[in-house]
Amino acid sequence: MPMHEPLLQTSQYLSSLQAYWWPFCRIAALFSMAPLFNHKAVSVRVRILLALALTVALGAALPDMPQIDPLSAKGLLTALEQIAFGVLLGLTLQLVFTIFMLVGEVVSTQMGMSMARYNDPVNGVSSSSIIYQLYFILLVLLFFAIDGHLVTVSVLYQSFLFWPVGSGLNYLGAQSFIQAFAWVLAAAVLVTLPIVFCLTLVQFCFGLLNRISPAMNLFSLGFPISILMGLLCIYLTLPNLPDNYLHLTRELLNGIGLILREGGDV
Repeated sequence: MPMHEPLLQTSQYLSSLQAYWWPFCRIAALFSMAPLFNHKAVSVRVRILLALALTVALGAALPDMPQIDPLSAKGLLTALEQIAFGVLLGLTLQLVFTIFMLVGEVVSTQMGMSMARYNDPVNGVSSSSIIYQLYFILLVLLFFAIDGHLVTVSVLYQSFLFWPVGSGLNYLGAQSFIQAFAWVLAAAVLVTLPIVFCLTLVQFCFGLLNRISPAMNLFSLGFPISILMGLLCIYLTLPNLPDNYLHLTRELLNGIGLILREGGDV
């Protein structure tokens, strides 16, 4: 080796770091939106450390990265592309939790318990209803029971195979993501329909009682009965929660596979 040749080539290290920079952008963006990883209990530092650890673990198994200068305009656009795809993938994985968030909001409104968010002396104004918090705890247990964190990593790895770095976002993938929102609303309606029907029937009966006996104080009688009936409906439908969660998760993974295949065919 000539004496004037440096032992450490900075350009070589920069080129080798490119194989980890683009996956890190996508993984960090996904963790900011993926279920449980985006929870407020998980700090930003923990997400960054998890993204770095996962990038190092998957870096050697990923396809070859394009030789793009990260400091150039094309490199900036490529980084934004990875962030956009990571956010898109994270939002898609969040859809099942969104379904049960809508379920909790609708059931709480029908039971008259949504006002508890605005009268919380401990936490102030809560961001979610108490019924959704119940569903959320059960969903967290189901998420880890079916190894949802490993499924998230598997989906992330498959995304680099079907939608490699530099391939760009396409219209078909965005269209499938928009259609997924319609699927969320339809699934939330189907899950809440039995409970909403029972609570609406109870309120209809109290409306008839109000017409028969206007002097009856239905406010002091109607709210407790509505809450008890809502809790009874939740108790009767709660055993079906694991089956509904697994079915919705399968449909979600099929939708993600469709988005990845459409991105790979372009």
